[in-house]
Amino acid sequence: MADKGYTVLEFDGSIDDTPYPNHPNIHFYKAFVGVSDDASTISLARILAESKLDPSAHNILQCDIENAEWEILDAIVMQDLLAFAQIIFEFHGCDPDDLQGSILRLRVLEKLREHFTPIHTHYNNCAGICLGVIDSIAYPFCHSLEISYLRNDLVPSDARLVSGLASIALDSPCSANKADIPVIFPNPTPKS
Repeated sequence: MADKGYTVLEFDGSIDDTPYPNHPNIHFYKAFVGVSDDASTISLARILAESKLDPSAHNILQCDIENAEWEILDAIVMQDLLAFAQIIFEFHGCDPDDLQGSILRLRVLEKLREHFTPIHTHYNNCAGICLGVIDSIAYPFCHSLEISYLRNDLVPSDARLVSGLASIALDSPCSANKADIPVIFPNPTPKS
């Protein structure tokens, strides 16, 4: 994205410096992203307030924050995310056997869906997989999902759901040593 002219604000408390120290469009901050501020963490709400994004620009938020995304998104005011045309999350801990975690995750996903439409899903093949059974058919499911969203007002009126096995150039295994996990959803039953 930085090579395409986007300004990139990179927050990562787990490394000392960006892997791209000489890139003029990448601004590195040694901090974790969380719900509240402390010595090593900055809140997503503060980042959004201080960055003064132009909501008419094509701003993109990409987060891979190792399971902190659920608490952050549960606490944030969703309207604060409307400055972004796209948001991309790697969602961790998607274990359907974890009832309490599933309740939180579903609540967060419902909040997101009010303002954003998922446009692409990819499973992270570094995470655990399981099988979900729907109508006696087993479908692979992954504990970490990479999901790209588009703000609802930008979704074309003629957009349609593409379901089933569909791999595009964007899809590639997160770990080259493991096979990619296909994303297969059952075709939705038409409502009568």
